[in-house]
Amino acid sequence: MFKPIIKLYLILVLLTLSVFFSLAFPFPLFARVYLDIDSPTIKKIPIVIPGLNNQGSLDPGLGNTAANLLMRDLDFTGYFQLIDPKGFLGKSEESGSIDFNAWTLTGADLLVKGAYRQEGSQLKMEMRLFDLLQGKLILGKEYLVSTRDYPKAIHRFADEILFLLTGEHGPFQTRIAFISTVAGKKEIYSADFDGGNFKQLTHHNSITLTPRWSPRGNEIAYTSYKEGTPALYLLHLPGLQSSRISSRPGVNITPAWYPDGESLAVALNHQGNSQILHLSRNGTSIRQLTQSWGIEVSPSWSPDGKQVAFVSNRAGSPQIYILNVATREVRRLTFQGNYNVGPAWSPKGNLIAYSGRVGSQFQIFTISPSGGDPQRLTASGNNESPDFSPEGGMIVFTSNRHGKSAVYVMNSNGANQKRITFLAGEQFSPSWCPKKFDE
Repeated sequence: MFKPIIKLYLILVLLTLSVFFSLAFPFPLFARVYLDIDSPTIKKIPIVIPGLNNQGSLDPGLGNTAANLLMRDLDFTGYFQLIDPKGFLGKSEESGSIDFNAWTLTGADLLVKGAYRQEGSQLKMEMRLFDLLQGKLILGKEYLVSTRDYPKAIHRFADEILFLLTGEHGPFQTRIAFISTVAGKKEIYSADFDGGNFKQLTHHNSITLTPRWSPRGNEIAYTSYKEGTPALYLLHLPGLQSSRISSRPGVNITPAWYPDGESLAVALNHQGNSQILHLSRNGTSIRQLTQSWGIEVSPSWSPDGKQVAFVSNRAGSPQIYILNVATREVRRLTFQGNYNVGPAWSPKGNLIAYSGRVGSQFQIFTISPSGGDPQRLTASGNNESPDFSPEGGMIVFTSNRHGKSAVYVMNSNGANQKRITFLAGEQFSPSWCPKKFDE
């Protein structure tokens, strides 16, 4: 008589465990883990990307060009090992079948297959990602774009791949603003995430400083001397109209957008010293954030807007401090080194990047907002002005390690450092657009 009760009890236990595991682990328990980008040692994933199959497009060379662009996008992240598709020794796959065993022999774990064809005045691109070890399709997308806009489709697919494998989006649809002297004066330029497709945004024929992209990606706050004294302006995109925010006596420098994009923290003269004030987007004062005898500049908001990192010499030398906006409590963050400047808060909220002097040169460091030991990311040349990518996985900065100052990027752990601008003159003070630029 107890057997039915025991059987019912076992069923209830199994159901309870099933519910528990389904809630605790929303993905299959034995699903393959591809990339843990927070790991200190990341093993690159081998991936092979043959040319896209031409299904009647007017441009027969587009398949190889598109495949090469996708390879460059994925290589940019530092997470992938690119396998030469010439190593494939299997039979022709024009019928659409995939010879998983033959592709595995190339040394790849992942395979991208694609096709494209003309549909009316547009181009249809079909992209597929296969897991060769499991022998199955894990991602498939279709895009309908104009022929000249095919790079947008490739960037989107690269973004989908990275999101599938890491849980985070990539920088492939974003842009970076920076100052350049390519035209002789310090003007604002922007470029794609990899330094390509650069454009001059201002023509003030004057000194322009510290461009900072708004959270919506449709405005850039910056300082310019175009009217003789340092005033704060907004550059409105895409029309490139400029409007003045503040021209208070003294400095109007180092703007930092509040997370909602409706206000900014700015360094302004106050009672003889530079202090951090909170201004509305039309320039009216909301509140004073800092007040000390020292010089205080370079604010950076935490992602939730509750704290502000900034630079102050209140202890004698420039160091980074954090202000709790609600309580007005200020605490010192950096203690190693006698000259630390340029804080940038990660979008994840877990790191603050900054530039610190080591000997006679500046290097990029990251540190937890709660304090502790900083991690040094760069080693050669002067490295300054760090800023995070929209997802926080990469850092853009400037360096003169190869001579003149240029824009570089690296992963947030310091790996995969590479130069992305090769323009005349010098480039500095980069700002990474915090959202997809084409939205």
